[in-house]
Amino acid sequence: MARGRRPTQADIARAAGVSQATVSLVLNERAEPSGITAATRQRVAQAIRQLGYVPNPAARTLAGGMNKILGFYTFESVFPLDGDDFYFPFLMGIEQETESLGYDLLMFNSTGRERQMFANGSTRLALADGTLLLGREPNLADICRLRDDGYRFVYIGRRDVPGGGISYVTADYTRATREVTERLIELGHRRFARYRLREATSEAARDREDGFRSALVEAGLKAPPTTTLESPEDVLVLFEHAVRSGVTALVVDQQSIAEVVRAHAADARSAGEPSVAVLGDTMGTRSDTGPPLEWSGFRIPRKELGAAATRALVDKLEADVDEPVEIKVPCELVDGETVFAR
Repeated sequence: MARGRRPTQADIARAAGVSQATVSLVLNERAEPSGITAATRQRVAQAIRQLGYVPNPAARTLAGGMNKILGFYTFESVFPLDGDDFYFPFLMGIEQETESLGYDLLMFNSTGRERQMFANGSTRLALADGTLLLGREPNLADICRLRDDGYRFVYIGRRDVPGGGISYVTADYTRATREVTERLIELGHRRFARYRLREATSEAARDREDGFRSALVEAGLKAPPTTTLESPEDVLVLFEHAVRSGVTALVVDQQSIAEVVRAHAADARSAGEPSVAVLGDTMGTRSDTGPPLEWSGFRIPRKELGAAATRALVDKLEADVDEPVEIKVPCELVDGETVFAR
């Protein structure tokens, strides 16, 4: 253990040669009913004394060990952006589900240039029994520290962290992308192009990639390389070249890319134009691209994700043992107006 660092339940587990779940049961005085032997309980108690572990009292102040407060922490600003309300449905789902489950909701954020979850060796998240985490650019070190401290949380969106073992609720991007691609194949498309923004090189982007490629491979078609763009405007020259080379279907991760194509197309609703499918992401969308248009593809179930994550966190808080969970929520497929038969 690093010098000066506060010992965690994970440290105790390593010192005693047991699982972190066993340490949690001992600390919460549930070890004996759970069948943990006296010798094991003694080893855990000795490790606690040797390491000087002191449990955080904030989450144990009320009867039953909980304050009935859920935290909500964001790694970046999540309130509506100009022309886009991507995060708002998440907040609606969280608030409504929290209220229905009889919990209060406490929102955390940090001031300054970079948001920080920990300060001076502690975190204010301890004021809540557990916390929902949200954000596209998380601090993975902070997430791992929460996990190692035994703090209960659920991430909204899949996050791969060193050592794994975190709970998350995510949209089923792989299945939704596969179904969108299969629909294009059924409509007679055989030549595809796919684009995404550089900022989208995340777990969700990889899930979309897996769904896209698996659908094409199963159909016996060649999967084109995905082109990563610095900005939506970069798509124009590439798209024009792709169409001249025979591409009939464009699949994009972000709606903002599709809007640039639409602004330069004769008619995005016309079967004479290439088909365009959007894989759910509306970040950066604009309000000045002409009359409303329903893009073909799928919608991310943001409100449902917020509610599902809230339920998962409460289940973790009310369970005797904290085990990591991975929940996938189906996306809503949209026929839309921008995909046509060839």
